[in-house]
Amino acid sequence: MTATTATRPAPTRVAPPAVPFTRLARGELRKQVDTRAGLWLLAVIVLVNAGLIALVLFTGEPEQRTWQELTMASSIAQLLLLPLIGIMAATGEWSQRTALTTFTLEPRRTRVNAAKMVSALVLGLAVMAAALLAGALFNVVGMVALDGDGSWAMDWSVLGGMLLALLLLVAQGLAFGLALLSTPVAIVAYLALPTVWSLLSMLVDGLQKPAEWLSLDFAMGALMEGQMTATAWGQLATSSAIWIGVPLAVGLWRTARRDVS
Repeated sequence: MTATTATRPAPTRVAPPAVPFTRLARGELRKQVDTRAGLWLLAVIVLVNAGLIALVLFTGEPEQRTWQELTMASSIAQLLLLPLIGIMAATGEWSQRTALTTFTLEPRRTRVNAAKMVSALVLGLAVMAAALLAGALFNVVGMVALDGDGSWAMDWSVLGGMLLALLLLVAQGLAFGLALLSTPVAIVAYLALPTVWSLLSMLVDGLQKPAEWLSLDFAMGALMEGQMTATAWGQLATSSAIWIGVPLAVGLWRTARRDVS
């Protein structure tokens, strides 16, 4: 008598579902605003904006107390400081040693970096919306209490230029953070390198013409004034490729190959 044994098929392994990109982006946004450094930076932005609005309200001429002028005043601080949140978003995984957890949950590092970029840009949009709301509220205050002009006219080309400039600067900050992977080094490089290039272009005559195409600060002048032409768009595109595209490409390459410990 012979006994036959049935062979069981090998169990098939089912890959766990990928983390939805929207959840990744929400998580990265939460990292940017719920850390001590992020909260302090946002608090400084609010305080500086409040001081600039108060300056326009109490020392400006009545015709300067308008929605547009107050909104522009409340936008200066985020143009200067919000890109630093992008830097900290990019470097936080490596400086705080959370990369192992993050990349275990989502091994595709480029996807994580894309979520960081999207969340940083969404934060920029939210801050600009808050600036518009603050400008509207203080416009009412100026009109009622300080005999301000109270005009609700808005040059949308100027506002659009300010918004695009903010998004480009945030993207630049995140690109520098990914390329250098160190918060202090990235902040110094983000602040110092464009400044040094601008000074060189002013001091050296032969660099003045190239600087019109290779300086992001120069290209953003026309953008924030709402005076873009075909040439100005070309200058903005080339300077963005240099100051955002190149460090971003370097950062994606570095983060994809760096060992996680």
